[in-house]
Amino acid sequence: MTSTQYLVRNCPICGSDRKRDQPSIAAKSPAELQEWDEVKNSFIGLRAQQTFFSYFHCLQCGLLYCPLYFQENQLAELYKSMPDNLLGESRGTALKTQSRYADYFSSGLTKVENYLELGPDVGLVSKTIGEKFKPKNAVLVEPNQSIYAELRRNSTSFGNIVITSDENSLPENANSDLIVGVHVFDHLIDPVSSLIKLRDSASDIARIGIVVHDENSIISKLLKTKWPPYCLQHPQLYNKKTLSRLLEVSGWEVETTSKSTNYFHLDNIATMLLSVLGITLNLRKVIPHIQVPIKLGNIIARGKNSVKNKNPDQFSH
Repeated sequence: MTSTQYLVRNCPICGSDRKRDQPSIAAKSPAELQEWDEVKNSFIGLRAQQTFFSYFHCLQCGLLYCPLYFQENQLAELYKSMPDNLLGESRGTALKTQSRYADYFSSGLTKVENYLELGPDVGLVSKTIGEKFKPKNAVLVEPNQSIYAELRRNSTSFGNIVITSDENSLPENANSDLIVGVHVFDHLIDPVSSLIKLRDSASDIARIGIVVHDENSIISKLLKTKWPPYCLQHPQLYNKKTLSRLLEVSGWEVETTSKSTNYFHLDNIATMLLSVLGITLNLRKVIPHIQVPIKLGNIIARGKNSVKNKNPDQFSH
């Protein structure tokens, strides 16, 4: 029997409740059939038998999402203390990936005065933006307070900086001209409302940069339920089409989308792959510790504020 402790959701992009009769992807032990006290212990970590809420494709817009998911108060408890999001990689290797994200997001910009980032983690994208543009103001929204010390150390290039755990505490007139969210919008229960709020507080010429997992990637098709992004942390997952739709209905004009490149050490990526496949084999002595670029099934997108050219009422959600 499905637990009543969880949130019942329509599609977070179009609001439709029309979905396929059977899930597109489901865990062997779906989270919605378990009690909260049992599920919350599986929120962090990679497992060969991953627990997650069942994902369905919306029949109206095509988004892959979980019709049952955690409540807001449950998420607040789960996110308040987590490890960093570097997947065991060194800071130098992670910085190489994040710097490429920052360069993609800021391509063609000559200045950034007001910077806003959702989910900066330890602050490697914001570090690159800060050193490149020296923005006057920065707002960093990070719910994981356990990494604030390192986030602050990576944020010294900003003039004035606010670090907060609450998205609802954003200043109404932040006038942000660059907004970034790396692996954020596949975590949010209501991504449209968040993007509309960001747009409303942004400048007319604001740019937004996003990275999300690609549910239509080759690696997701190969690994199926063992693909790590099928997890308790993601209430929805996108492909290029649905990510573009998300931005458009929120008042952002899509400029470009592409597959993103991540840098990993070969031995690290092999160890992670074996872990999710449930294979206990130490390959670190036989696989070289060399850094390589890998397209891991992520999408990177860039957009701009389009509300000045359209009727704002059409973006109500």
